[in-house]
Amino acid sequence: MNIQEEFGQIAQKILDKLEVVCEKNKNKIPYTILENGNYNDLDYIDANPDLGISWWTNGFFAGILWQMYAATGDEKYIAMARVQEAKLDKCFELFEGIHHDAGFMWLLSAVADYKLTGDRKARIRGLHAATILAGRFNPNGNFIRAWNGPDGSDLNSVIIDSLMNMSLLHWAYAETKDPRFHAMAVAHTDTVAQHFVREDGSVRHIVKFDPETGGKLESLGGQGYGHGSAWSRGQAWAVYGFTNAYRHCKKEKYLQKACQTADYFIDHLRACMCVPIDFMQPEEETYEDNSAACIAACGLLELGQAAGEEQGRRYEDAALRILRRVGEKRSCLDDSMDALVTRCAVSYAERNDGAHTLIYADYFYLEAMLKLGHSALMIW
Repeated sequence: MNIQEEFGQIAQKILDKLEVVCEKNKNKIPYTILENGNYNDLDYIDANPDLGISWWTNGFFAGILWQMYAATGDEKYIAMARVQEAKLDKCFELFEGIHHDAGFMWLLSAVADYKLTGDRKARIRGLHAATILAGRFNPNGNFIRAWNGPDGSDLNSVIIDSLMNMSLLHWAYAETKDPRFHAMAVAHTDTVAQHFVREDGSVRHIVKFDPETGGKLESLGGQGYGHGSAWSRGQAWAVYGFTNAYRHCKKEKYLQKACQTADYFIDHLRACMCVPIDFMQPEEETYEDNSAACIAACGLLELGQAAGEEQGRRYEDAALRILRRVGEKRSCLDDSMDALVTRCAVSYAERNDGAHTLIYADYFYLEAMLKLGHSALMIW
């Protein structure tokens, strides 16, 4: 059996399962599964503006729906995805819960809609989100701040995840030709390249800057094992984020950073392509984060196309081996639960050896498998 046949069969099983799961959850905004195996629902307004409807992952189910439409052509997914878009309009009204993750929320919903259907309302939603994201740019330090904090007090935190959200600004620039969007995305990416990537290719999760002078203050361990460690999902965001930056800007330094961070990711995988929560966690620990595995696989597949032939084969081969392990050992393709990917972890502090699931792991697993069949929507 060749690679196309091998992964094509798995992709079809994923599509078959998701057809049922999407119909079952079409009026929810899922994040993880409950004890009964069903997705939960974040479609509520919480006293904390960061939670409920404004939670950063709330675009990923819409992304699944648009990828399902791109793969199948079945228009029922359009209607389902637009329910998600309408729900996210509440975030614009609440406003205080929108962070740097505006890209995760509206690239996967409104922008995907506009790319596939040309819907003008979706375009406006995407540009609205891009304008809010651009409004978070601090010209003193050339960075987009990550969070708001109580009463908007967090003015200086930047996180590696932000690289993925720059694609919203690149899209807005392509759509409007307003050079400010491009300039902000490039300036922020340059700041991340300078201050987040270590000499060995590992990346920091959080870096704090002086919001008045722009000077670097400190780095924090964030969701990883500790200060100075290498959180695997952060490493995956860097691989995919720098690859996207290269695709949008064609700056050689971004390709170099993508390769550097990808090499670190591949070289520090555990036995049988296992992705630990943090590459520096103790060797005897078996904690995994397969959301990081799926994100990295997507990025490596893209990087494989951008890098030179020999280097590109290394990245594509690593992506295939990672996806093969997820498919064989860490996926659920039956109806025992709604989620696709198991053994994920929000952070090292919240680690467990159970079947914890995350909606973005499911999204990136689907995206990766559709990339192999050349039917994925290019969202980033």
